[in-house]
Amino acid sequence: MELRLLQSFLVLSEELHFGRAAARLFIAQPPLTKQIHRLEKELGVQLFERHPRGARLTPAGEVLAEEARAIFAKVEEAEHNVRNADLSGVGHLVLGASGTTGAALLPGMLRDISAAAPGVDLGVRQFENSAQVAGAIIDGDLDAGLIQYPLEHAELSTRLVSTHHPVLLAPESHRLAEHDSVRVAELVDEDFIIPRRYSGSAQGKLIEEVCATADFSPRVVQEAADAYSVLVLVAGNQGVSISVSGVDAITQGVRAVPFADEGLPTLRLAIAWRKKNPSVLLQTAIDAVAADV
Repeated sequence: MELRLLQSFLVLSEELHFGRAAARLFIAQPPLTKQIHRLEKELGVQLFERHPRGARLTPAGEVLAEEARAIFAKVEEAEHNVRNADLSGVGHLVLGASGTTGAALLPGMLRDISAAAPGVDLGVRQFENSAQVAGAIIDGDLDAGLIQYPLEHAELSTRLVSTHHPVLLAPESHRLAEHDSVRVAELVDEDFIIPRRYSGSAQGKLIEEVCATADFSPRVVQEAADAYSVLVLVAGNQGVSISVSGVDAITQGVRAVPFADEGLPTLRLAIAWRKKNPSVLLQTAIDAVAADV
């Protein structure tokens, strides 16, 4: 029995509503339904009775809920004991991020952490959006990660790391590429490339908010699989996009042009970690990353 399935079951047993449980787990409702069906098939029993207003636990579900709470309490105790077995040791940390902005910030974060904790073993993972990063932290797959700020969750603590201002991303051959600055209203007739709408991308939200300041919606000609693909398509002269300064360095052929407009939305990033994570090494890393904020 996978702990991931058991956690999904436990959240649903608390919410007794598939929609609310899926929101807590940072997943869509259909994957949650599949997870519960898989668990029921594995155990050979029905765990929930479905009804129009939600769900209720069956007797078997009541027993599993009690056992699951005990299992996760034991897992948490084991994590605490292992992490505190030798706090003077070097240790290992896994960090996560999403999008091109997160990817651009990670190298500097790793350098800061290595300087504060020499010899620490660092790993990184890339995700599609902040919700997935937060979910991985809660699941214990990440020690910490960069998320869009604010993103509130009862199990997470956050500290602001950086604030980023929007820029136009244009091909080097574009008429606006050589300008010192542009106004949002100049983009009303441009073809836009955006991250796919259902990905929960912070960049997609930023594009819509920036265009709204000039009272227009972006004319979308293509939805890319992710933020990096947006850069590649812009470099290939397929359209323009909006992101934040610094990401243009990831791909050749893209120019980042600042906006002259005042009061535009910004993208703020924070480092997030589980509130119940007692690791001294992790707190050292967080202090190093957020030291200049």
